[in-house]
Amino acid sequence: MNQWLSALWVEILKLRRSRLFWISLTASILLPVMIGLVFSGWLGSQDAFEGEINMQGFMKELGIVISMGGLIGFGFVFSWMFGREYTDRTVKDLLALPLSRYGVAAAKLIVAAALCAVLAVLMFIAGCVTAWFVHLDGWSLGAIAHGFRAYALLSLMIICLSIPVAWMASAGRGYLSPLGFVLLTIVIAQFGGGLGIAEYIPWAIPGLLSGASGDESSHLGLLSCLLPYLTGGIGIAGTLAWWRYADQT
Repeated sequence: MNQWLSALWVEILKLRRSRLFWISLTASILLPVMIGLVFSGWLGSQDAFEGEINMQGFMKELGIVISMGGLIGFGFVFSWMFGREYTDRTVKDLLALPLSRYGVAAAKLIVAAALCAVLAVLMFIAGCVTAWFVHLDGWSLGAIAHGFRAYALLSLMIICLSIPVAWMASAGRGYLSPLGFVLLTIVIAQFGGGLGIAEYIPWAIPGLLSGASGDESSHLGLLSCLLPYLTGGIGIAGTLAWWRYADQT
C-alpha cells in the first residue's frame, strides 16, 4: 500500500511541476470568465448565444462548453499523463520500480481523472463568480445548486469518455495517436448526429444532454445514459491490460 501511495504522490508531483498543470488551470478560469462577459453583454455581442440571457441560460451554456470542449481538454490531460512517458523515454524507469504495472497505470489514471474533476469544478466556480460580478438576472444559490447537478453529471460523463485516450496513448506510445483519437471521436459524434444515431454514440451523449445538439435529451433511454460510463470502464480495463501484458521494451 505504501508503495502504491508513493507512486500516486510521484504522479502528483510530476503534474504539479509541469506546464500542463498551470496552463490548464489558467484556461479553466479564463474561459468561463470570457463567456460570462460576452453572455452578459459586457464584452462583444450576445447574438452568439441562443435562449434566455439569465442565470439559467448561463448554466446551460457552461454545460455546453464542458460537453464539447471537455472532450478536447480532458483528452489532452490523459494523453499527456501517459504519452509523455514514451516521448521522454521514462516508461522503462517506471516499470523498474518495486510496484506492479497495474499500480503504475492506476496511479496515472487516478491523478488524471482528479485533475479533470478539479478543472471542471474550477470552471464552474469561475463562471458563477463572473455571473455574480456582472449582475446576471436570476443569480441565486438555488440556481447555482440546480445548475451544478446537471453540470456535474456532464463533467463525469466527459471524464469517463476521456479515459480511453490513456489506452490510445499507451498503445500509440506518444501524443499523436491519442490526440488523433480525440478528434476522431468528435467527428464520429457529429457524423452520428447527422445520421440520427447520436443516442447510440457515447461521445455524442453529453452534447445531447446539454442541449448543444438540440432538444433531443428527452429521447435518451437508460442505455444511452450508461454508454459514457461503460466506455470509461472499457478504457480503464484496456489501459490496465496494456500496461500489464504489452511488451514495453
